Amino acid sequence: MSNGFNPRKYLAIEELELESSQNGMIYRLANREDIVQMLAIERDVYEGEVPWTFSHFDHEIVQSNQSFFMVAENEDGKVVAFIGLRLGQGLRINEAHITNIAVSSSVQRQGIASHMIQELVKIASHLGKEELTLEARRDNTLAQGLYRKQGFETKKILPSYYDDGGDAVLMGKSLKLAGLSDAPDEKEALDDQA
Repeated sequence: MSNGFNPRKYLAIEELELESSQNGMIYRLANREDIVQMLAIERDVYEGEVPWTFSHFDHEIVQSNQSFFMVAENEDGKVVAFIGLRLGQGLRINEAHITNIAVSSSVQRQGIASHMIQELVKIASHLGKEELTLEARRDNTLAQGLYRKQGFETKKILPSYYDDGGDAVLMGKSLKLAGLSDAPDEKEALDDQA
C-alpha cells in the first residue's frame, strides 16, 4: 500500500468532498494501484501511445506533495477516466494546472470529463487559486470545445510543444468568480459532446 498524497490533510479543507458519484460513476482520488489502468486508458485514447509513463504518474500521485489525480471508476470498480491537477512546481502562486485528462473511448460523451473538470474547479477555488490552466493539442478541436464549454479560453499557441512537433493551445479559466456557487447542480449534467 502506498502512502500517497493526502489532499485533505494538505488542503486542510474539511468541508470539501473528495469523493463523489454521478450517473453510475464513482469519482475519487487516484492511488498507485490505479496507474496500470490509467496507462491502459492512455493506450486506448492515444492509439497505442502512452504519453505519460508509469513513473510520471507515480511521481504525481505518490511522490509529489503539490499534485494529485482523480479517477472515475464504473460500478465494476474499473477505472475508466482520470484527470490530474498540479498546484505548484513552476506555476504562478495563484495558478493551478490540469496536467492530464483522458476518458476511455467506451464511455466518452457521458459527462465524465465535464464532471472531473468541475471537481477540480471546486478544489482549486477552495485553495484560493485564481486561474486554472491546461494545454490541448492545436489540432484537437473536440477537446478544445469541451474546455470552452467549461469556461476555458485560449491564451496563446505554444509552437512545437509536443515531442512529435505538434503545437499546443494554452487555455485558461478564471476562478476569481468561480467559487462553489459557479458550479450549480445543473452544470454537472453537462454532456461531453465536444
